[in-house]
Amino acid sequence: MVKSKYFFALLFGTFLLFSCGGPDLPEAVAIAYDKLPEKIDFNQHVKPILSDKCFICHGPDKAKVKAELQLHLPDLAYSELKESPGKFAIKPGNLKKSETFYRIISNDPNYVMPEPDSHLTLSDHEKALLIKWIEEGAEYKDHWAFLAPEEQQLPKVKNSNLVANPIDNFILEKLEAQNLSPSEKADKETLLRRLSFDLIGLPPTLEEVDSFLNDTDPNAFEKQVDRLLASKHYGEQRALDWMDLARYADTHGYSVDRYRDVSVWRDWVIKSFNENMPYDQFISWQLAGDMMPNASREQILATTFSRLHPQNLEGGIIDEEFRSEYVSDRANVVGEGLLGLTVACAKCHDHKYDPISQKNYYQMYSFFNNINETGLIPWDMATPVPTLMLPTKEEEQLLEYLESLVEGKKSLVKNVADTESENARNWIGDEGYKSISRQGKPHGLVADLDFDQEKLINKVAHKERQNIRMRQQFADNQKTVFKDGFTGKGLSMDGDTWLDLDKIGIFKRSDAFSIGIRVYVPEDLEKGVILHKMQGPELHSYRGYHVMIKDNKLEVLLAHVWPDNAIAKHSLTDIPRNQWVQLTMTYDGSSKAEGLNLYLNANKLQMEVVVDNLYKDIVFNNLTDVIYDGPVEPGLRIGAIWRGKGIGGGKVDDLLVFDRELTQLEVMQIADKESLNSILAKSKNELSKEEKLSLETYYLATKSSKYNKSLRDLEKAREAYVDTTETIEEIMVMKEMAKPRQAYILERGQYDVYGEEVFPNTPESIFPYPDSLPKNRLGLAKWLTDERNPLTARVAVNRYWQNIFGKGIVRTSEDFGNQGELPSHPELLDWLAIEFMKSGWDVKALHKLMVMSNTYQQSSKATPEIMEIDKANRFLARGPSKRLTGEMLRNNALTSSGLLNRKIGGKSVKPYQPEGLWKVNGAAYEEDTGEKLYRRSMYTIWKRSVPHPTLATFDAPERSFCTVRRQETNTPLQALVLLNDPTYIEAARVLGESMLKEPDIKTAISKTFRKLTGRTIRDKELSILVEMQQQEYQKLQENRLKAKGWLNTGEFRIASEDDQALVAANAIVASTIMNSDATITKR
Repeated sequence: MVKSKYFFALLFGTFLLFSCGGPDLPEAVAIAYDKLPEKIDFNQHVKPILSDKCFICHGPDKAKVKAELQLHLPDLAYSELKESPGKFAIKPGNLKKSETFYRIISNDPNYVMPEPDSHLTLSDHEKALLIKWIEEGAEYKDHWAFLAPEEQQLPKVKNSNLVANPIDNFILEKLEAQNLSPSEKADKETLLRRLSFDLIGLPPTLEEVDSFLNDTDPNAFEKQVDRLLASKHYGEQRALDWMDLARYADTHGYSVDRYRDVSVWRDWVIKSFNENMPYDQFISWQLAGDMMPNASREQILATTFSRLHPQNLEGGIIDEEFRSEYVSDRANVVGEGLLGLTVACAKCHDHKYDPISQKNYYQMYSFFNNINETGLIPWDMATPVPTLMLPTKEEEQLLEYLESLVEGKKSLVKNVADTESENARNWIGDEGYKSISRQGKPHGLVADLDFDQEKLINKVAHKERQNIRMRQQFADNQKTVFKDGFTGKGLSMDGDTWLDLDKIGIFKRSDAFSIGIRVYVPEDLEKGVILHKMQGPELHSYRGYHVMIKDNKLEVLLAHVWPDNAIAKHSLTDIPRNQWVQLTMTYDGSSKAEGLNLYLNANKLQMEVVVDNLYKDIVFNNLTDVIYDGPVEPGLRIGAIWRGKGIGGGKVDDLLVFDRELTQLEVMQIADKESLNSILAKSKNELSKEEKLSLETYYLATKSSKYNKSLRDLEKAREAYVDTTETIEEIMVMKEMAKPRQAYILERGQYDVYGEEVFPNTPESIFPYPDSLPKNRLGLAKWLTDERNPLTARVAVNRYWQNIFGKGIVRTSEDFGNQGELPSHPELLDWLAIEFMKSGWDVKALHKLMVMSNTYQQSSKATPEIMEIDKANRFLARGPSKRLTGEMLRNNALTSSGLLNRKIGGKSVKPYQPEGLWKVNGAAYEEDTGEKLYRRSMYTIWKRSVPHPTLATFDAPERSFCTVRRQETNTPLQALVLLNDPTYIEAARVLGESMLKEPDIKTAISKTFRKLTGRTIRDKELSILVEMQQQEYQKLQENRLKAKGWLNTGEFRIASEDDQALVAANAIVASTIMNSDATITKR
């Protein structure tokens, strides 16, 4: 302990001696030592000093460590100094042997720590804390946020009459320790305006204010709280905060930044908050709703949360690079948004400050890595997969009817087949099959090209002219090269130029069709497209169909959007090389993998089904786009593909296209006449069982008019179903792959540099992942909401506190880690977190608890005493005061003027915006009209590359990343928006016109002021505004042209009989009020 005896030292000033004869302390440090609290806590008192003043040279960042000394871990801090053997930086309980002690009290610039050139210094208080901590044993603790919240006893306070609920106990305890008193209660007008903006994001109406003022019930304020919590607008305000966290936007982002509609998810969020869905359920559905037992459509819809990241559709990008980026984004949002940790810092290397390794990062990453998606999304505005169909009630009923119709037609086909099988067997018994043509081709032929005449001519006549030619995407009518074919001449392929069959081969997924072709594949070709109906494979996510060589195997594919809305099958054997082979693709129009087959030399290939999930069409429906000269609907193309690889060095011959599914026997007709002849030469008794079945199938397809009619009826029913499905909206969702994709540590964060294999897991330093939980997203959701998790509840209540009080209990709400700020009231944070979990994660109850506290209801006016001690209001000796957000400012103007359209939900709208902003990426902004102009601000369309300037100027984030704390700026642009933006001018004009209805100008101005500010105008304010109105009216009467801007901006028009100069003068007054501190600040 320190003695009270002092001595004078000539060089080092006055020191205080220890009773044990220990080291001396400078007087100022000794005085600070005497004022220290009885109990020193490592996390609260010591760690902030080490982090701010010591870790820069002696912390976890090994690259910056000096003198090989690190102080962030006890075993490192206690170890012998490598540069000074026998000495220790910290010797617990022993100052004499602790080098740190001597360094921090020294005045020698060559010895003192921190070093002078670091421009960091320790205060006397900080030195005293470190000294006492070492004396008491230099105990290290895990970071406070990684320790589970502890049950807290309510502090006893002197002024218990100031306690409305337990929140006040914790706040008053701190205030009393600082000798501060809480502020008086805010007046009712101020309080209701504050409450209304905080809970629903809208100002109270005059009727609501008057009702509250006239309510003398002691529970009057609580009644207002309950009213606002029950309002449908409550969910909107909560959703707006969540939209920042979830990086909600109406466009994909990156440079192209095209539109996507995810408003249905936003409306689900609004609904969830209004219905007070428990927070643990709310985040669990969004992370893993698709993995819930018997998942409902609503649960699957919730998972759109994890698909809201920016997505790239720029041609030429590396697909895997961006797919990996999407996965990282999901892990980052969970880390920052739900856990309050900067986990993204561990993407390229171990976190420098928090106990999160790079391996931890990619273990978290692997939870989100099992989605069947691509990095390059469709250019053609199709919804990136996986998706959820969103039929309306009427569409759902129609689909159910059409689906039953299809099933009925399928049953009819089967029944007809069963009935006609008897005729088929009789036909076989009569050896009718011997009359099958050995030289002819099956019926349904729409294209027949053999190249023997060295011309590109379709032997099948068509009414429409066919422009069959060799071409590339931007080079038409290329040279045709003929070489020796299978018989006669064949077509030589260079891998870049394709044979374009114009409009031949355009089939919908409900159409049955077949394509036969002979191909000569060179030895060294491992990958290349043989035939396709596509417009650049990856650019349009493989929309259409193809047969291609991939890794020496054959792939047959039909796709709307690859890889999930598609059918894909791979052959089990390699394709033969350096020889002619005949390939026939057949499809029955069923949208099922079993209906899609590939024959090699008339033998049906054994194939692995890769994807079997085609539920939208494979045609483009005459897509129009700025990059194309006209509507796009490619036909069949042979040998090469735009933005892909063809069969360079190969040859093709005998191209046949049919508008029906060929039977196996018909495939023999075009591919293997020798095998066909062998069957036809047999007597009925020599036929095998398989051959008889093949002949029976042939009979039904070619001889039975009843069977063929039933097929046509089925195709029509399927077409009706397909066409109806095509118009149904979709939304991106999560969907787990059947086989998980292996994840790896990506060295330096690079997508293609694989390190160690990793599997789903979470950082043990936070809370060990229980063995009882599955290692998937559902398990992750349960881990996050486990009551033992130290972060989830704390982070949530802190964010809600931030929304209500302006700052979180932890100010750095995005960072609860070692570099984040300490909580201003740690016991209160723990108490709130535990109460939140005990309540069943009840968000409305949490908000009510906060706003019913006397702490919240205080006046925001600050006394000089409070400003001197607590300028930032961290002790909360006064109520919250903050500028309205951009959304609130616009909502306030629309509500006060009566223009606000209070509709809940729906697609995003396009209110007033300066012309030309969207031209930066080739888009056009078509301003809405009517009621859409006056929707609440949260429904404003959000384009990531060009956020709406009215809101972005007031710090609304672009939402490319998770945002849990908006930046706060104060710029001249903000004043210019309020003065000149059409929304505000129009609102001022509407208010100006409404002022005409009042009996006198004083009443009119007073009412307008109250609408905009929520409070009664003061005499001096009224006097100034009346004088302004009179002066402006006189000016405008003298020069009526000056009134035009006030009268013509925006869609609303005043009545023709109104005094235009008077309305404009009134509008100027309304605008002045709108720009005043009383309006723009929530007190």
